[in-house]
Amino acid sequence: MDGGEDDVREPSVGERGRLLSRWAAMLASLPTDRPQPWRLCEALRKLVGADGAAITIAYLSDARTTVCATDEVISGLESLQEVLGEGPGPDAARTSEAVVADIDGSSRWPMLAQAVDEQFGPLRLHAIPLDAGDGLLGVVTFYTPIGADLAEPAENAVFLVNAAGPALAADSADHSLDDGDDDPWSSRAVVHQATGMIMAQLRVPPGDALALLRGHAYALETDVADVAERVIDRSINFSNFEVEGD
Repeated sequence: MDGGEDDVREPSVGERGRLLSRWAAMLASLPTDRPQPWRLCEALRKLVGADGAAITIAYLSDARTTVCATDEVISGLESLQEVLGEGPGPDAARTSEAVVADIDGSSRWPMLAQAVDEQFGPLRLHAIPLDAGDGLLGVVTFYTPIGADLAEPAENAVFLVNAAGPALAADSADHSLDDGDDDPWSSRAVVHQATGMIMAQLRVPPGDALALLRGHAYALETDVADVAERVIDRSINFSNFEVEGD
């Protein structure tokens, strides 16, 4: 399977009630000392029967932030899609439609497929747009074994994802996540600081500076935040690079 889910139906009123009840019970069962975005993400993962889940907001903008990831695999998958700019997540963000695809040799994203195969082996990605009511907020991405469907029908998964939207919108509006090393907003602040340093070092616009960060992340086989931290601690200094003229 490799494509969108443009024929997703709405769950019935009774089904919505069942799903919301399960969601509330699942949230109540999770540790209360974890940040709310993680709890929302983990609850969604368990409800739909996925191996891992991530929630990324402002998906196609410079403020792109993965506010939670349930494991290292999904965190790596989100990083790869950001660095490469391709995959089910970017497609779901651009089209506002759910995208389900096996990431293997037959994938229509060859660079992503190769990187995923090298790091994790073939798997299936389920990318669902997250709508908080005022337009597209982001994308929730699940992964399962190759060829495996989610435990809930597509319409139920879409409903559950969008049920989480308002809470995540509130978090993104006031940056109310916990302070600490694992705070994704802090990670994004590091990226913005590094972008500013690159702009000053090379006198390039913000878009070019961010593109340089992403290009280095791909070349170093790491994520954008890691490269940003190296820029800030000056272990990577773009002013030392030769700039080719016309």
